[in-house]
Amino acid sequence: MKTSHIPRIHRAETVRLHGSPGEAISLDEYIEESRSGITASDVQSLAGFRSRIEAKLASPEARQHRDLVESVGELLLLVESDRCRTVSDPVPTDLAEAAVALNYLLKGVDLIPDSIPEIGLTDDARVVARVMARNPGLRDAA
Repeated sequence: MKTSHIPRIHRAETVRLHGSPGEAISLDEYIEESRSGITASDVQSLAGFRSRIEAKLASPEARQHRDLVESVGELLLLVESDRCRTVSDPVPTDLAEAAVALNYLLKGVDLIPDSIPEIGLTDDARVVARVMARNPGLRDAA
């Protein structure tokens, strides 16, 4: 069953940069800046992180974000698809942004530490939700 409701917290428009408490950028700026460095090799390597990502999604914190779990499941299918296995540089925007979302999940340190109960994956969910909103074709793309 597809989730149509996007929690309000996932709609926030800005994020804070590490090491710069007064400076904020929009989620779109973060995604665009991050995608510029994504290569075909980066996209192809993400399939190898499935177990690590699934372990993160099995946490009690992740279960509070049904939309995160659903969207990441779709992104994992995508990075295992023929399209991603055969992608070449320059990487299409939608695939680069899918990689940004999955890479954010893999980060060891992000805006809100994942270990904080109840809110630890909120920033991860915001990034994934924004990538999915920017690229509606990613849904069921695999």
